[in-house]
Amino acid sequence: MFGHMKAQPILTLESSSPDPAIAALVAITENAQPVRWIEFPASILLFVSVQGDPESGAFYVFDRRTRTWFWIDFDDLQYGGYSLSDFDLLVQEYDILSLVEHPGLLRVIPGWILEPGRPAEMALPSK
Repeated sequence: MFGHMKAQPILTLESSSPDPAIAALVAITENAQPVRWIEFPASILLFVSVQGDPESGAFYVFDRRTRTWFWIDFDDLQYGGYSLSDFDLLVQEYDILSLVEHPGLLRVIPGWILEPGRPAEMALPSK
């Protein structure tokens, strides 16, 4: 699970206020509900899932400076989504928060490698 992470910008807003930003994201994610989030001065890490489907979760980061939502995607074959325990694992065992605290790092191409108990590492470009 997890491993190679990419962040794709999906929505840019006029405001950096959390409540309208979260409402705008919910509107474009077919009303997936915010389940858990962590706020930083520069960003918000948000986990949403479809009500009644606890394995449908997705990760998003809101960059307050650019007012942009990023969808966080992993090359890990979890196509159906993630659970709340996956969110907890990602936050506790993987170094995602160091990237979320500095959301400009999410724009790095080709992304990041996240492994348990190790610092986030910039992915090597594919050949």
